[in-house]
Amino acid sequence: MREIEGIEEAAEILRPHMEEFDQNFEIENENFKAILRTEHDDLGRILKSHLIIESYMDRFLTSHYGIDDFDDVRLSFAQKTKLLPTAANAVAFVKPGIKKLNTIRNHFGHNLDARVEMHELGAINDIVGLIRPTAQFNCPVEKIEAFTTIACTWMIITPPELQELFMQAFSNIRVRSQDL
Repeated sequence: MREIEGIEEAAEILRPHMEEFDQNFEIENENFKAILRTEHDDLGRILKSHLIIESYMDRFLTSHYGIDDFDDVRLSFAQKTKLLPTAANAVAFVKPGIKKLNTIRNHFGHNLDARVEMHELGAINDIVGLIRPTAQFNCPVEKIEAFTTIACTWMIITPPELQELFMQAFSNIRVRSQDL
């Protein structure tokens, strides 16, 4: 007994149509090669920004919630974003941009011909505009990368001993009321 039965009959039915199959294959093969030739630099840069932010987000959430085995929880990027503070924390400021980046990354991750325009950056535009108001960007991906730096900076967890040193160093700083 053979593992595949009826293959000879299938081959006989298909044999008279092999030229049609070959023509269809050539068309599909050209389409496939065109996709491979397409420039995907933006995809790589967006994915890289997404991964960098996720790394910082993991460190922030681990510290913020005191979870030692955070990697074992296995949360999605969207779930991690949901856990970020929405108030009374500097991270709340960048949270909307992180959510937008995830939307953009998902669009690029599921569409071979994905593009992003400056006006589609939403909260990323707002955040970068506030932090770097004079910066000029040649393309949306450059602005996403600038946002990545901002978001990661806002999520840095300073070790307690350095926080203490910082507080000591600035403990005697006073601003004269006339300078306000």
